Amino acid sequence: MTDAPIGRRGVLAAAAALALPVPRDDRLAFDIYRNGSHVGRQSLRFIRAGDHLRVENHAALKVGLIGIPLFTYRAHIVEHWQNGAFRAATSEIDDNGRKIRLSVERTASGVVIAGNRIARYTAPRDALPLTYWNKAMLNGPMINMQTGHTDRPTITRQGWFHLPAMPSGTVTAARYQLTGPIRLAVFYNQADTWSGLDFHHEGHVTYRPILG
Repeated sequence: MTDAPIGRRGVLAAAAALALPVPRDDRLAFDIYRNGSHVGRQSLRFIRAGDHLRVENHAALKVGLIGIPLFTYRAHIVEHWQNGAFRAATSEIDDNGRKIRLSVERTASGVVIAGNRIARYTAPRDALPLTYWNKAMLNGPMINMQTGHTDRPTITRQGWFHLPAMPSGTVTAARYQLTGPIRLAVFYNQADTWSGLDFHHEGHVTYRPILG
């Protein structure tokens, strides 16, 4: 992992380090539903060490029919941040048996992206991983940590909603609708903490936050 010069933009990011939306208990978790049926879970762990932040992000899904698994998906993504600025990330994904690996590193010239299923290229320096927990991703190019593609969708804020939470209760969160190359809705609560996800992929998929 290369320590690239930060510059003025990086200094501002460092000054805003405390603004990173890290949960108080350093964890986030969601139950995942497809067409109303529970199919998996996604969990994030935030590990702080001085001015470094490591984010470990794991998702596991299994879709079946009468007890027979039809589709499985596992993803493990690790992000590295320093002084509030993104530094690097890796992903290892098993998409129903299809193995995908990706590495992302922020350098002085841009964000270098390489993987076993995409040619190495350099994305804009303000690109951030499409991992949802950091609302700042809405401000610039988003890096798909599975495909390696970098996209800038159209974003529309659609007001506040009451989302069902697990095991009970609701969470009040603002809905941001993404259209164009990325089509989904992502939710953030009043503290800008990631609070839900809603999209269509071979069915209606929703993320419900796990409280407690």
